[in-house]
Amino acid sequence: MYKIINPYESVMSLIENQEKHYKTNLHTHSTYSDANDTMTDMIIGFYDNDFDILAFAEHGILGKPWNEKPTHIPFFNFQYLWHGKRSYLTQDQYREIKNGTYKSEKNTRTKTRGLEDVADAIECNMFTIMKNHVNGYFTDNAYEGVQGLEFDYEIPLSLIEKSGGISHINHPTDLLQAKKNPDCAKDPKNIAFFANLLMKYPSCMGMEVLNMYDRPNRSDRILWDELLKLLTPYGRKVFGFSNSDAHQVDQIDTAFMDFILPEYSLSNLRNAMETGTFFSIARYAKNELGEDFKGEGPVPQVVSLNVDENDQTITVGGVNCHTIEWIADGEVIQREKLDADGQIVSTIKLADYTDKISCYVRAQMLGKGGICLTQAFILDDGNMETLKKPILKEVMTEEQKKLRKFYSKKLGVVYGKLTKKI
Repeated sequence: MYKIINPYESVMSLIENQEKHYKTNLHTHSTYSDANDTMTDMIIGFYDNDFDILAFAEHGILGKPWNEKPTHIPFFNFQYLWHGKRSYLTQDQYREIKNGTYKSEKNTRTKTRGLEDVADAIECNMFTIMKNHVNGYFTDNAYEGVQGLEFDYEIPLSLIEKSGGISHINHPTDLLQAKKNPDCAKDPKNIAFFANLLMKYPSCMGMEVLNMYDRPNRSDRILWDELLKLLTPYGRKVFGFSNSDAHQVDQIDTAFMDFILPEYSLSNLRNAMETGTFFSIARYAKNELGEDFKGEGPVPQVVSLNVDENDQTITVGGVNCHTIEWIADGEVIQREKLDADGQIVSTIKLADYTDKISCYVRAQMLGKGGICLTQAFILDDGNMETLKKPILKEVMTEEQKKLRKFYSKKLGVVYGKLTKKI
């Protein structure tokens, strides 16, 4: 008999109401950092694609309201040679985009409500070669303009936490070079590396599990399942985020999240990020959908959910999908299929899979439009242990420390200035 901890408990009554679903991207870029298109063009692109919530997490630049000029970092002056301009919204554009009355040239927006901006977001470690990036939200500018250290997540995670913000780790298996070695996500050293970071910094809500075209980060879901399997018994929740990480307009609709909110506010958004009341969606998922798959048309979406602890069942209903799969410990343990995309309902009877479930299950829906992931439903059989300290003494291995010093020395990083901030 499991005690079922449902991440969507607080929003169960809202899931069937489409007005409570907010299409969201919290990781995008513009020519103020290293993107190909201006902030104005990117915002209009998200607006035209029916997004409800958007954050610019520029490399090393703290986000501001879109009618204010972002900080200028001299390193990004190359943008003037490559793209020639930067721009942010006029007061009139900002007002009309926020209230949903803006008319773009494409004029494809179907929603009557506007696009909301999330300021105070930043992508840390902006010049690192190994892409050990961290996104911070609801934070201050303590990390603005900081180059960052190779293989180091601790400094930004620590500073974001001290500022009262929250964070998530970006495309982690890109750092592990999953494109060349998909099995990297099952390496115990790599699992321990990220597990200890999550145990040490509770303000880190989890990790991106879907990002843009799913190329160098294709093993993110594998790592996510390994971390869920390892950390859930210690009381540590790990939420899976999905962002386009768009650097140009044609990348905007590649990956995003479906937040379930009673109404939009920054406090409701933050609460949803901290409690996991969102679904992660993408048009590319190479391991699940195929190497050459490109999602087109309506994406799979959760439209109903029921958790019955007495019957020991979880039921998920979806639209725009042909398959619902249930995952435990990284393995598909149950699958429901239709001949074509449509509406599908799947119920898992937990008692049928006690030999395959360790501490969680999650569902994923597949369709012509892409993939949709739920957060993990924690299943406590009464034997879970709660730890209040990191699993390992060291976050970084000696090999990673040596590599960090090597790369950072080449880049001319001064360690003392940064490490004193921890």
